[in-house]
Amino acid sequence: MHTAGTGRNLGRDHRGDRGVPDRRPRQLREHGPPPCGRFDDNHQALRPGRRPGSGVRGPARRQDQRTDHAEQGLRGRKRSRGNHRHRGEGVREAHRRTQLPGQRHPRASHGPGPVTLLRPFPGLVVDPDWADRVTTGPYDAYSPIQRAAIAAANIYSFLHVTRSQEDVAPELRDDVEGLLAGCSAAMQRLYDAGAYVAHDEPTLFLYRLTVDRPDGGGTGRHRQTGIMGLVPVTEEDDRRILRHEAVRPGRTDLLARHLTTVGASSSPVSLTYRATGELTAEVARLCAAEPVLESNSEGVDQTVWAVTGDDARRLVELLGDRALYVTDGHHRLAAAATARRRSTDPDGPLGWVQAVLYPDTEMLVLPFHRCVRDRAGRSATQLLEALSATGHLEDRSDAEDARPDAPGRVGLYLDGSWYSLTLAGATGDRAVDQLDVSRLQASVLTPVFGISDAGSDPGIGYIPDPLGLDVLVERCDADGRVGFVLHPTSVEELMAVADADERMPPKSSYFEPKPRSGVFVRRLDREHGHTPDEGTLR
Repeated sequence: MHTAGTGRNLGRDHRGDRGVPDRRPRQLREHGPPPCGRFDDNHQALRPGRRPGSGVRGPARRQDQRTDHAEQGLRGRKRSRGNHRHRGEGVREAHRRTQLPGQRHPRASHGPGPVTLLRPFPGLVVDPDWADRVTTGPYDAYSPIQRAAIAAANIYSFLHVTRSQEDVAPELRDDVEGLLAGCSAAMQRLYDAGAYVAHDEPTLFLYRLTVDRPDGGGTGRHRQTGIMGLVPVTEEDDRRILRHEAVRPGRTDLLARHLTTVGASSSPVSLTYRATGELTAEVARLCAAEPVLESNSEGVDQTVWAVTGDDARRLVELLGDRALYVTDGHHRLAAAATARRRSTDPDGPLGWVQAVLYPDTEMLVLPFHRCVRDRAGRSATQLLEALSATGHLEDRSDAEDARPDAPGRVGLYLDGSWYSLTLAGATGDRAVDQLDVSRLQASVLTPVFGISDAGSDPGIGYIPDPLGLDVLVERCDADGRVGFVLHPTSVEELMAVADADERMPPKSSYFEPKPRSGVFVRRLDREHGHTPDEGTLR
């Protein structure tokens, strides 16, 4: 990967001055942090094999093993090498559209109770020989300068597919059609190069991510295993898939147009569900089989299994009618709903959206920290006096000493010193009122700093916890801001807010790890003969 020149080096040589350890993922250490407030909503692959007699499938068909689908751009496999290895045998049959339990009309079951619908799909996965060249971190993990440097150095980077207006010259930003045409051409370039392997049967993918804990908590490594498939596209008032964040219409519209122009999706909507022992045991059983693909890159170990037939049916049955909660991808889900509303075939492929479902017991939630500008120009002494009036304030020796180990307290950084601040109680009885981010907003940010709209006020910036507290220190020191270090919101709190049909405050949670872009591709034209830009938009 090529690092853009975006300012000072934030590697280990700058850490330790204020007792702050370097816990950032390697990707962030190499490329540096994005600008303050730019970590918004939006890691490598694998190796084929098959366990005889099961629905966990082996190598997928390549172009030299064509079926009646005969889609363009899926080339024959070369001998694998490096960290991305293949094993196993077998040639996948042409996929048959099998009806699985729970596979109903996308608009069915709009009653009061949530209904979980999970559907397999004929997906593509990146060829291990191509994984390092194609896949990238999530789009918003990079600043525009960093994305430009990575894309310029590698014509096959998936960042060419996910470009937005920020990634083109200012005079070209109004040409959305030209921008999306370039994204579509980049996707076709990857097909033509043979960068992807086709799975022709309706398939569910088990997707495991394993990382060092970026929060420094616990022992060993963090591991989470999700089930990837398609779920129905739902509207805001549909209780089958529960949201907890608001979305920006402009971003939603661009993503909707990207989906229908490129005719493919890669980054799944991330969902969580309340785990049960039986479903957890079934996933563990399937993961004992030979994986389809494996990878280790950028500090993330990824493993994928392809599940078909009776095993896929069993997973759908075990998921049953439990509610699903969005953890990451609110804009992608809203964009899918927009594309479906505009479609002349809303019950076709655009009636479904790519999603990965992780059990709540395996989710790792990290906080977004705050850096706040004092518009009143008060001295450090005056600010401490104002802050101490909101709650109990104590001196702390360093960043880790100030980091809260339980809800109800925040770390405070001001003028080179660290403190711990006890938050005032909740101002209401709603689930969202109980969150630390809400209590901080109500008792400190609004009355002390005059920040009433935390989503748009330029006086507040956000630092995802994986970037490290030294980033917060540098940003505060740069222009005299005050830093607030938060305790993470729990999955249970997020679910309670969604269950109550409320919305979380901006930047309430940061889920880690995140899937890399370009590992999976869902091609709409492999489902019901959909063709991008032909009869898709009204």
